[in-house]
Amino acid sequence: MIPLDSMDKAFLADIQGRLDTIEPGADVLHPLMDALREGLRAERAVAYGIELAPDHYAASFCHGSGFAQSQSELMGILNGFLNQQPNPWGYFDPARPAAPQRNRALHFRPHAETEAPAPLHDTGSAAWRRLGISATEQAQVRERVHEGVTTLYRQLRMEHMFQLRTLVCEDSAMLAWIGALRSEPFTPREQRLLQELVPSLHRRLELETRLREAGLLGTALEAALEALGQPAYVVSSKGRVAYANSAGRAQLEQVAPSLVEAVRRHAQGEALPSGTSVTLLQVRGLCPHYLVVDRSVEAQTGAKVHMLATRWGLTGREAEVLEHIIQGTSNKVIAARLGCAERTVEVHVTHVLNKADAESRSALIAKFFQAS
Repeated sequence: MIPLDSMDKAFLADIQGRLDTIEPGADVLHPLMDALREGLRAERAVAYGIELAPDHYAASFCHGSGFAQSQSELMGILNGFLNQQPNPWGYFDPARPAAPQRNRALHFRPHAETEAPAPLHDTGSAAWRRLGISATEQAQVRERVHEGVTTLYRQLRMEHMFQLRTLVCEDSAMLAWIGALRSEPFTPREQRLLQELVPSLHRRLELETRLREAGLLGTALEAALEALGQPAYVVSSKGRVAYANSAGRAQLEQVAPSLVEAVRRHAQGEALPSGTSVTLLQVRGLCPHYLVVDRSVEAQTGAKVHMLATRWGLTGREAEVLEHIIQGTSNKVIAARLGCAERTVEVHVTHVLNKADAESRSALIAKFFQAS
């Protein structure tokens, strides 16, 4: 194994330290490009990600160091190239890189050397095998590289540069293309430096992917719970309500104690209140959480009051009055329960009837139960 000197070790410690300390969710690769270029003694460094659009590829990000173009210009050039590439365009398929190329530092000849026996600079006859490209695929790969990538490299004035790069992958999914370029071949020491960085790069990019997926899954969970049309809650094992859908939020203050009781019963294997379901949500690294759905008649009525109050544009107080009307409660009793004058209740009832376009209390009740 190629030994590393003190400068090499300091370079690795610096990059790895930055990867560990940059705030999660921040753009982690952009601030590393200058240090990566200097540490690998390169003229340029670049990192980009690929998204698979329905009919073409697109860049999810692009960061460079040592280029004449700005970051936005690099992004535009890359996207302009990708929009014309419906199929794999280089020595790898971004939708599913071959296993031999994943998380490995590979050293490529300049793209201008199209007559070279193999694309890798220093692996001889085993080069194609190291790329996971079979003998029957080699001619096709050469052709698509010549027709596609060479144009892009000429545009960026990189066609005569050697390339040291890695495809940082999680299983078969590519998280990022990260590499360096220069006019002279890279040394075995520099290849080892990039390889040493791969685990840290992989760990951090995987974290960023998980954070983005968590946001997506959170949105999906919210949409799914709203679609239930019934009060639904995510409750921690400590009794904290981590999330409630809109129907649940309307009743949260009243039902919070019963949610905790339902979770306790479920955890101890006891029978649950009628109409209540509890499902364990287990996520690695978190204490147990539970999905509690209230399907009781009272909850269904409350959810419907919330839905129709939103549809009819009722105020919070008018929604309370609507719920009492549906229960057949008189204005006098409603006033006592709400702590206001009976005349005030009469005004609220009139507003509810007008907004619901109902002529009477009985018509309002019929409209309520017919609504969907």
